[in-house]
Amino acid sequence: MQPVSPRVVELLNAALTLELTVINGYFLEARMLDNWGFGRLGKAFYDLSIDEMKDADTLISRILLFNGHPNLQKLGAVTVGEDAHEMLRLGMESEHSAVAQFNAAAQECHDLGDHGTAAVFEEMVRDEEQHVDWFESQLDAIERVGAQQYLAQQLDPARPSG
Repeated sequence: MQPVSPRVVELLNAALTLELTVINGYFLEARMLDNWGFGRLGKAFYDLSIDEMKDADTLISRILLFNGHPNLQKLGAVTVGEDAHEMLRLGMESEHSAVAQFNAAAQECHDLGDHGTAAVFEEMVRDEEQHVDWFESQLDAIERVGAQQYLAQQLDPARPSG
């Protein structure tokens, strides 16, 4: 294997920072939604946090492959919505940011001749685009039926009342 450019490890660590940040936000929002009784939406946010954790695992493995040091201590600002609508909007924004960052990283890796790492970033872009689509669908549903009707569908029917 040819020696890897230190820049590739920097790009991987930057992506890791983004993933670790959104994991924390989605996980907290999942628990907040569960606490408010919106178990279905909470489960969706929990599943998103797990998807992002898998991406972080992939990034860590790739950094270690190149004898780099995964930086698990660095986080961006964790943004947390104050209500379900804001959580969805912030999630969509963070996923759009991830798509842009990972596309740029993939291009830079191609330019550096590291097509394997570029492919990792390109696969992550596809995952994040699916997340963007999901967030857009949820926000569209709120626009179409209203927040109250949307949230009524997010209630966890198995949760005991009182």
